Amino acid sequence: MSECWKLIENCDLHLEILEECKRFNNWKEYNASNAFNAGLAEGTAGRWIGKPTHETFPTFMKWYEERTDLYHWKDLGMSIHWARHRARFGPFGPEIRKLDAGAKILPHIHDHKLETKFLYNMSINHPEGCDFIIEPEGKVPYNAGDVYKINVHNVHSVYNSTNEDRYHAILGVIDGSNI
Repeated sequence: MSECWKLIENCDLHLEILEECKRFNNWKEYNASNAFNAGLAEGTAGRWIGKPTHETFPTFMKWYEERTDLYHWKDLGMSIHWARHRARFGPFGPEIRKLDAGAKILPHIHDHKLETKFLYNMSINHPEGCDFIIEPEGKVPYNAGDVYKINVHNVHSVYNSTNEDRYHAILGVIDGSNI
C-alpha cells in the first residue's frame, strides 16, 4: 500500500446504489457546526451527508452488512468530536455523502489525536472531471464503485468540476487490529 491509498474492491452494485442516492431526500447540510477537522469549516457549500437505513438505501445496506468484518466503525471514545457526531447523526455507521456539481472539499487533514489514520471510502459514482487528491501522491484513480483505504492524516481534497453530483460512502474507520 502506498502511504496515501490502496484499492480494496469495486462494488458491482454501484449503479443501484447511485439510484438510491438520487431518490434520497433527507440530506443534511455539511456545515461549520458539524465540520470538526481543521480547515473544514470553510468551503462547505454544496456538501451533504446522509445516514443510510434499510428503508432508504436497501441495496447499499445489504452490500455493506455483507462486509462488516472489513468495513466497520470503531467508537473512538468520548472526545468532543465524536460526541458532536453522535448528537447530530446518531450511532456510528456508514455515511453517504453528496458533493454538488461544481462544489469542492478544500485541502484538509483529519485530526491526528481524534481520528484514526485510515478509513474506507467508496466512490458510488465518480464523474469524469472530478478529482480526489491526496498529497503527496496526487489524484486517486477512482472509478465508480471503487472502495479505497485512504490515509486521512495526509492533506486531501475533492474538486467536482463537473455538471453531475458526486456520491461517496464513508464505510468505516480502521482500528489497529486490521491495518
